Amino acid sequence: MRFRPAYVYIYLYNKNAFSFSVSQLPVLDVIRNRSSIRRYKDKPIPKDPLSKILEAARLAQSAANRQPWQFIVVTDPSMKEKLVVVADDQSFVGEAAAVIICLANSERSAKVGPFEGFLIDLAIAIENMALTAWDLGIGSCWIGAFDEEKVKELLDVPGNLRVVSLLTLGYPDEKPGAKYRKPLREIVYYDKYGRREN
Repeated sequence: MRFRPAYVYIYLYNKNAFSFSVSQLPVLDVIRNRSSIRRYKDKPIPKDPLSKILEAARLAQSAANRQPWQFIVVTDPSMKEKLVVVADDQSFVGEAAAVIICLANSERSAKVGPFEGFLIDLAIAIENMALTAWDLGIGSCWIGAFDEEKVKELLDVPGNLRVVSLLTLGYPDEKPGAKYRKPLREIVYYDKYGRREN
């Protein structure tokens, strides 16, 4: 059995003509090929692709459409060096063209089962940015090792907001090899846990 490639269909609404145009993005190829990048070229990201990356976050789905996110775009070299210190001395944070500080207002969060929705909402928005960046030829890396309070102090983040993650962005100066991913037969069941496809 052959499978057709999966596509994302983006509908652009024209309020004057009441018409839609469609663009096709081979989303599985982007997901399959994306790698975390920790070495970047000394090259700034132009405004247009950076805006598209941020737009991908803005358009993300969220629990009850609460959209609890806010983002700080850091491109100032001296500020990026200060972020290195509060991000567990990961030097590549300072070498990235931009660092996106991903914030959440937990008070706007909806519950997702037993979990706080803002963590899931921000994860969706960040993944949107990472995939869009890759499609534009821009690498990224999720940063989870950081001191939240020091990041907030450094960037004057209000006390009611949480720092969920940092996302580095830049043009890749490395080509990481493909990483192992478990096959579907190891992670997917049907109708009940443990029941595999025949």
